[in-house]
Amino acid sequence: MNSEVEKKINISAIVVGRNEAEKLRICLATLYFCDEILYADLDSVDDSIAVASELNCKVFHYTTFGPSCEYAQSDLIHKVKNDWVIMLDPDEALTEELQQQIVRELPSIAKDPNIGDVYVPWQFYFGNTRLKGTVWGYEKYKGILVHKGKYEIKPVTHYGRKLKDGFTSYQIAKQGNNVLDHFWMDNMTSFIKKHKKYLKDEGQDRYNMGQRITILGVVYNFFYQFFRCYVLAKGYKDGLTGLFLSLFWNWYSFVSNISLYRIAIKLRKNEN
Repeated sequence: MNSEVEKKINISAIVVGRNEAEKLRICLATLYFCDEILYADLDSVDDSIAVASELNCKVFHYTTFGPSCEYAQSDLIHKVKNDWVIMLDPDEALTEELQQQIVRELPSIAKDPNIGDVYVPWQFYFGNTRLKGTVWGYEKYKGILVHKGKYEIKPVTHYGRKLKDGFTSYQIAKQGNNVLDHFWMDNMTSFIKKHKKYLKDEGQDRYNMGQRITILGVVYNFFYQFFRCYVLAKGYKDGLTGLFLSLFWNWYSFVSNISLYRIAIKLRKNEN
């Protein structure tokens, strides 16, 4: 028997989407090396389900869904048949270089019982432009490959996924084009609309995760977050787009922090 076949580790994949059929087709095509693909559809009205079915995915329907993919992922992680699971959004796609690297390196990674997830280089696009900076585009890595027994997912927007205590992460270094392409936002309108949806529950989710902030923290972050996004994360490299994204990040962080602060104040008053 071929030794390479013996060493191969089967991988499951989870993709959660809603009305992103065109991007979904590209995403799923880059997961051909996975042993199974579970697609969670959040009540799409386009051809997303047809695309997933055509590409032999196991399709799950969620007519009642939360504002982010964590809500479906927290359910589907218990339905996969393999220990190692790749989790992607429909607007993400693995380059061929990264696909091959994951298949090649996972057997040796999996030998370390302390490793619970794997991070890969993450490249953001705004429209057709590859971002060079901002908190979204500067030296980003994403944990996409997880061991289901060493990882937990809760239905919490942006903060629901984490390693269980006692386990560590492995990071695949960027070499050439071994990246996870994230075709993030098509235009300003979709960008603003999506992030307004995130803000709806983020304050409460952050509170539930144990985060707290003082009024001084709110004020400090109002000034710091623009500096972080535009200067430290080199948003200036993206010209006017970088300036807009940095200003938006400043606003988004401020609204999220205000929400977190108000929730804490309200709950304290109720307790008294």
